[in-house]
Amino acid sequence: QIEQYGIEQRKELIKKEKDLIKAKNRVNEIDTIIQRLYEDNVNGKISDSRFATMSTALENEQKKLKDDIPIMEQQFNSEKDKSEGLQHFINKAKKLTHLTELTPEILHEFIEKIVVSQQYKIDGKRHQDLDIYYNGVGIIKEPSPEQMEEYFQEHILNSKQKTA
Repeated sequence: QIEQYGIEQRKELIKKEKDLIKAKNRVNEIDTIIQRLYEDNVNGKISDSRFATMSTALENEQKKLKDDIPIMEQQFNSEKDKSEGLQHFINKAKKLTHLTELTPEILHEFIEKIVVSQQYKIDGKRHQDLDIYYNGVGIIKEPSPEQMEEYFQEHILNSKQKTA
């Protein structure tokens, strides 16, 4: 389950990197387009009003991209750090697959903090949320009941294949 989460996170990281590269390339492409538009305007291939309209639209697009790129870079770097932290966490977890007891050292190795929320009642029953923040990973979202069923079915299938 954690490894699947890591795969999804890496896919998202690759997408963010592609979007960032695409935005940077578009900024450079717009400079080239504006230069060609200017040359076409000087050579009389397009009118002054058409040049003004097109260059304004391109400059606005370029300005928006230039404003967005630092935000995209910051998000990409943040996701990259999270992805690296998750991979480090997975590597640690793989080393400790056959634990016989949970020691304070192991807890400190894996868990950054545990946040217990205030109790609340639903239909007369007490409920309380508990968030576990793992070192280098943060909160790992709990799978939905549908995902749990899918994981369970995969586990059963894998178990049957190993015994066959």
